[in-house]
Amino acid sequence: MRGSDDPKVCKLRLAVSAARQRVRELADESRHTVTLVWTNHIKEQMESRGIDSDAVLRILRKGDIETEPEEGAKPGDWKVKVTHKLATGRVAGVVAAITRDGHLVLITTEWEDHR
Repeated sequence: MRGSDDPKVCKLRLAVSAARQRVRELADESRHTVTLVWTNHIKEQMESRGIDSDAVLRILRKGDIETEPEEGAKPGDWKVKVTHKLATGRVAGVVAAITRDGHLVLITTEWEDHR
């Protein structure tokens, strides 16, 4: 069996466009109650930063992923950061993990414009 350091082993990557599409599918209004996992950390950050659940959902459904997805904590999971300019004019982001089992684990949220 070849190890991950073997030059003949090619690591798979999740393309930004595919990640964006998957996040939007998982956050879709008709499915989000069964696919989204709200961690305690994101709930705490939402409260401390004044970002409500409607804003988080809007970010996930309409936002962009500007950097390559990172490998998640578990094999087959991908970590992404989705950002979006809200109606207030501020830009906010949500860090989430796309899991192999079809969930979107919401990790944290933050203001991107640091006002």
